Amino acid sequence: RRPGEFIRPRAIGVHKGEVYVVDTTGRLQVFTPEGDLLRMWSLPDFENGTPTAVSFAPDGRVLLADTHYSRILEYNTDGDLLVSWGSYGEGPDCFVYPTDVEIGPSGEYVVSEYGMGAERVHVFGADRTFLREWGVHGDALGEFNRAMALALTPDGRALVCDTGNHRVQVFSLEGELLGVLGGTDAGAGGLRFPYDVSASVDGDVVVCEYGANRLSLFDRDGAFVRHIGGPGRGPAQFSGPRGAAVDEFGTLYVADTDNDRIQVIRSEAAA
Repeated sequence: RRPGEFIRPRAIGVHKGEVYVVDTTGRLQVFTPEGDLLRMWSLPDFENGTPTAVSFAPDGRVLLADTHYSRILEYNTDGDLLVSWGSYGEGPDCFVYPTDVEIGPSGEYVVSEYGMGAERVHVFGADRTFLREWGVHGDALGEFNRAMALALTPDGRALVCDTGNHRVQVFSLEGELLGVLGGTDAGAGGLRFPYDVSASVDGDVVVCEYGANRLSLFDRDGAFVRHIGGPGRGPAQFSGPRGAAVDEFGTLYVADTDNDRIQVIRSEAAA
């Protein structure tokens, strides 16, 4: 619980050379890429659980999907809470368990969510008004079983971790299904409980597999490239990883949750 330490780090993001980490102590800690602590702040509530994702708006706002409080928190980079929005419910402008939030090319908020009656992706306007949603509970294409995370590619596609169905589904921002990564029968490119997904500036995809204790890398066209890691406590080994982020140089940052640490995998190791 001391500064610079973790108890089960869960949400991780990188922005302008800084690494943002949320763990189960209800803190957001900000580090250099070398692991030096820069600053930290506490979240308003965390007894029910902590955010499952941290992301960033183009203007630098820090966005947290505050999953267990059914809301989105927006901070400046110094930790001042700017706005909290959302309320519990299954309606189109409510959340049950929001898991991730990203900003689209027109400033829209794209939010993944799970919960009874709320296996879906939401899209809100830049003014946070509801625009549209897609998805229901199920295992057919376009359906979700615990949508745990999402990422937007540089060309505007939405990658959604369909965790309980062991796949990542790819959509347009209008909700059109464009493709699927993984699945339990996909051979070397199969996935096991993917908990997070990130896209590089080149459009390549990194999937964090909680159930397989590894990362899976795919190219921008969805072709499987390679695995990184496996179960353990050594370098590039993981125990229950729940988050991964990639910076503009291709360096990977992994929330190695059950090992209570962050691992950094340089771009040459990930190539």
